[in-house]
Amino acid sequence: MTTKLPVRSSLAARHSGKIQTRTDLRSTEFFRLAACAVLLISPLITAQALGVGTTGAQFLKVGIGARPLAMAGAFSALAEDADAVYWNPGGLGEVKRKELSAGYNSLFQDQNQGFVTYASPLSEGRGVWAAGLDYLVVSNIEKRAGDTETPDSTFSNQNFALTGSYGSKTPIEGLSIGANVKYIRETLDTFSANAVAFDIGARYKTPIESLSVGGSMRNFGTKIGPDPLPLSFKGGAAYTLWNKKLTLASDFDWLANDQRSYWALGAEFWANKSIAVRAGYQFGHGQDQLQSRLVGAAFGAGLKLEHMRVDYAFLPFGELGDTHRLSLGWTF
Repeated sequence: MTTKLPVRSSLAARHSGKIQTRTDLRSTEFFRLAACAVLLISPLITAQALGVGTTGAQFLKVGIGARPLAMAGAFSALAEDADAVYWNPGGLGEVKRKELSAGYNSLFQDQNQGFVTYASPLSEGRGVWAAGLDYLVVSNIEKRAGDTETPDSTFSNQNFALTGSYGSKTPIEGLSIGANVKYIRETLDTFSANAVAFDIGARYKTPIESLSVGGSMRNFGTKIGPDPLPLSFKGGAAYTLWNKKLTLASDFDWLANDQRSYWALGAEFWANKSIAVRAGYQFGHGQDQLQSRLVGAAFGAGLKLEHMRVDYAFLPFGELGDTHRLSLGWTF
């Protein structure tokens, strides 16, 4: 009997090892399927979004964060900070410290837009949770009962989106996935409506050194009033070179219900550890009937300190006017 115990122990260890290996394989396969969901779900949802139509909650198309905006929105493969809540929740899995990001912008006449996002890693290996508030307010809209020069009164258009997010790395090396749930509210004079929407995203640091890819589906949810939300699909790649001083990025955006598509190219160059300059261009704005070749162009700069960053972006919109975006970020 004593000579058989080691044999039984060895057989048990091998059996246990096989069970563990099968468990790991199943776990890896699960996350591989989850990562592919962003791409595989597209045809199913596209069937619900055929045809051009009016969409509600248009403010959801207004990007946040001066850094990604200065790169013309080519950011789905670069999102790895608190602003990933908007651009690609799959990037939240890369957040390593608590982060707070905020910005306020005076856009066109009587239009004010702002946001605040916060991301915090959970205990080791349990992912990252985040939250965000995005709003756009249009004030002093004139109201008339008849054809008169003097308005009877004024009213405002208020738009808010409150977002809760979660992102995590997966057993597949370099791959992180994430999701958002959003509560959206829109008011226009005496009209008000609510909606709920979901986003999903993935980001992958490929085996090719310095190459990352990312993709997301955004604003899949209920109608807001009589109109659908601006369902969109976004995907792209980013490549760093010159010892990570220069980053080149490209994104493709498809707005399903609006039947619009855009292609963005962006670049970021770090002159040193603290100062960056950025530029980009988003093609496809000719279909928007904005009479200026500068529409789609973006320029900006950034200053990065130990626990703080300041980013600026300049975006011209032709006859509508130029916009200046400023955002601040903190890590702690």
